[in-house]
Amino acid sequence: MIKGNFHTKGSAARVTAVLSTNDMGRYAIELEDGTVHRGELSHLTISERLGNVERKIRLEDGAVFATLDNDGIDTLFKGEQKINAFVHYLETNLKWIAVAVVVAMFTVFAFFKWGVPWTSQKIAHALPYETNELIAEGTMDFLDSYLFEESNLSIEEQEKISKHFKNKLAKLSVEDESKIEYSIHFRSWKMGEQEIPNALALPSGDLVLTDKFIQLSENQDEIDAVLLHEMGHVVHRHSLEMLIEGTFITVAVMLMTGDGSGLGDMGIGLGSALINSAYSRGHESEADKYAFEKMLQVGIDPKSFSNIMNRMTTYMTEEDNSTKNKEDDDILDYFSSHPSTQERVDLANRYSECFKQGLSVCK
Repeated sequence: MIKGNFHTKGSAARVTAVLSTNDMGRYAIELEDGTVHRGELSHLTISERLGNVERKIRLEDGAVFATLDNDGIDTLFKGEQKINAFVHYLETNLKWIAVAVVVAMFTVFAFFKWGVPWTSQKIAHALPYETNELIAEGTMDFLDSYLFEESNLSIEEQEKISKHFKNKLAKLSVEDESKIEYSIHFRSWKMGEQEIPNALALPSGDLVLTDKFIQLSENQDEIDAVLLHEMGHVVHRHSLEMLIEGTFITVAVMLMTGDGSGLGDMGIGLGSALINSAYSRGHESEADKYAFEKMLQVGIDPKSFSNIMNRMTTYMTEEDNSTKNKEDDDILDYFSSHPSTQERVDLANRYSECFKQGLSVCK
């Protein structure tokens, strides 16, 4: 408590008073007649200390509490003056409050727009390859239980495609990719009566081809083009990045604690993400470029990629127009998450020109 004198606004009369505060940020000034003035500490204006000159504390209503106990004031309001001055400054300068809000909002936006993807990429590439296998193991189980059915393709056709992939494409992996063990899985994917033509890549190197995709492919080059595209997603760990972005906080905690026991359960999250989410534009472009460069190396015209993508898009559009129900609308919405955009087609055509010129590298 600090003893001093209380001056009512507009009056020269002095009344003996005692100032006290509490941990809730409030003050009380009790006058000798028992009257008590209460309020928020943040609403007080405290004069600067000048030697042993009487210190004045001004209340909101203009009243003043004066005291010679400068040390007591300094102790009681240690740090409070700067805080109060800053709060008062903000309260009287609304434009700075607006600026502060905008800066805070932009910081949050920037973190999720650029910070999380950047950090997710670093985490995805820092995780050991065994992590990819563990996550994908749960993913295949999830997809087989809730989405896929057994393939109707003949065993001979499946073996032919798998053998061709192993002998021609899997060998393209460079040293940094040597740990990836690719494996092709054939599945039937239906939504209602509608068959879905698609290919999926799990971070472990498991590549899923649907029956309808195989049926729509006119030759092996078109199948190879899509397989190489999916290999690009694996090499650049795109699906793992996408999963980490969705479970950013969980993964960060696991990395800090060294506890990887929850990685298996993340397979379910990855399965859902592969079905319901789209790769980013950057991911698709990176996978496209990987595929086109590899196609030049093995003598495949990159035009094959744009041909099969256009054919699948046309098929889904025609099927949607012929049925026109909500389920089929959802199917087309899903397929549009892997669009054959003009930009991607143009890139394929540019690489195709390099192929026709006999180039193995397209600049």
